[in-house]
Amino acid sequence: MSYFFILFFTIYVATRKDIIYENITGVSTAPEYRILVIIYTLICAIYFAYQMNRHFHYLNRYPRYIPTLIFLAALFMSIGAFCPYSKDNSWLSSIHVYASMTASLLFIIILQIYTHQLSIQCPAIYFQTHWLFHLGLQILVVIFFVSGAINGIIEILYVLFICFYLFSIDRQMKKVSRMTYLTKNFRNKYYQTYNYRGYSTYKHSSSSCVFCYFCKRMNLLSA
Repeated sequence: MSYFFILFFTIYVATRKDIIYENITGVSTAPEYRILVIIYTLICAIYFAYQMNRHFHYLNRYPRYIPTLIFLAALFMSIGAFCPYSKDNSWLSSIHVYASMTASLLFIIILQIYTHQLSIQCPAIYFQTHWLFHLGLQILVVIFFVSGAINGIIEILYVLFICFYLFSIDRQMKKVSRMTYLTKNFRNKYYQTYNYRGYSTYKHSSSSCVFCYFCKRMNLLSA
């Protein structure tokens, strides 16, 4: 539900001006929307940092520099929010532009690293979801070269693809978690029944367990 809130909040803020010729930075130049844009940007910085960190914890392992990259992305996004943009090319405007661009690129880099790690550790989930990220990135690049500028449409699609990609991974992880839970319960009942009937003690091993196919496929949640 939180993904939809961020998406609709983005659409609301971006549409305060013409999304074809303006972007959220342009919206922030209007005095009546300045506080709204600051609040929106800070919420997005905290929210996406939290979601990135949470999704990396789905994995058994990930590079040690990932928390630093996530922190830097959120920090640059917050800096861009507090540095007002104006059309006179002041130094504050330059900081706003470069900080916002750096934050956006860092989030894409972090997602690319995450997608790569997902392909190694959770290939089944990777094949179900990776196309969302790569297709979204290609569409953003095409629209950017066609329009020649970053407008409200690109910003809305940027948030849409990130939210949809993370939401899809969440759904796949819940399916895996549910299947792992059912498999473990059924396996435990099987062992208990086997021992209760007086047969020899059954020692679980990967070569003899009929469920180990699922165990290996779901080991990302049992580690």
